[in-house]
Amino acid sequence: MEKLSLPKRRKFYVAFFFLLLLLVGSSFYFFDRTYGQEAAQFNLTYGDDSKQTLDLYSPDSNFNQKRPVIIYVHGGSWIAGNKSNVAEKPSFFTKDGYVFVSVNYRLYPKATYQQMAADVASAVKWIHDHANQYQIDLDNINLMGHSAGGHLVMLIGTNPTYLDNIGLSLKMVHSIVNLDGPIDINRLVQGNRGYQPVFGRDKNAWIEASPITYVGNKNLPPIFHVSRGGKSPEAFMKKAAAAGNIVDSFETKTLTHREVTKLLGGSSSSIEAQNMTRAVMEFLKRTRER
Repeated sequence: MEKLSLPKRRKFYVAFFFLLLLLVGSSFYFFDRTYGQEAAQFNLTYGDDSKQTLDLYSPDSNFNQKRPVIIYVHGGSWIAGNKSNVAEKPSFFTKDGYVFVSVNYRLYPKATYQQMAADVASAVKWIHDHANQYQIDLDNINLMGHSAGGHLVMLIGTNPTYLDNIGLSLKMVHSIVNLDGPIDINRLVQGNRGYQPVFGRDKNAWIEASPITYVGNKNLPPIFHVSRGGKSPEAFMKKAAAAGNIVDSFETKTLTHREVTKLLGGSSSSIEAQNMTRAVMEFLKRTRER
């Protein structure tokens, strides 16, 4: 075997050192993704369309224990967004014992808002039907959504039509967390005509698309509403409470619309973000124990 000269030996050791660093770094990355945070499965299909997919994150221990699930729906003004936009939520919620599911759905102009809501309901149906496979507690299915996603989870969680159409009931929804999603489409479209392509020009259609229309129904799932305040949330809370429904809220003062979801469960030093996360988790804890 040829004896390496000093310069060649130095190059060999440098190359070996960087290869070792790469292998060690990759090992830590794999450990962190697979064992340190959560076990993830991506692009599971709940329908035939390419948008009808979901990502599922499970805690990495105690696989024989049934766990509550959070089904999260992204925002994007009903025309954009992706299930990958979850920030630190999968790690945060799986560490607390939840299965975390992030859902994609068809978007405008390929789908109406009714079809989007039907997609979310179908994703809930998929979770319901695969509960045993992923150790999900069927008595603890929680919906969460941000912006347009908040509107969609509120719509299927207050208007029984969407779950009834796929053989489920509102009774199987344990709770709903709305992260600054619009609840009064009538007020939204009148304030911003740019949403007319999604919801049309008929005011009756806007009322039909509004979760606030249905919050007076009795025996709805407990609802937690994060918002920046205003007349719509106030009216929503009063109407829900008058019907005997369980409702709670957190009003943001400094967080932007995007930060409401980005910082939920995150490591931000923002005091308000921490308070928001604490309020959401206290709500989930109360409903988890009921």
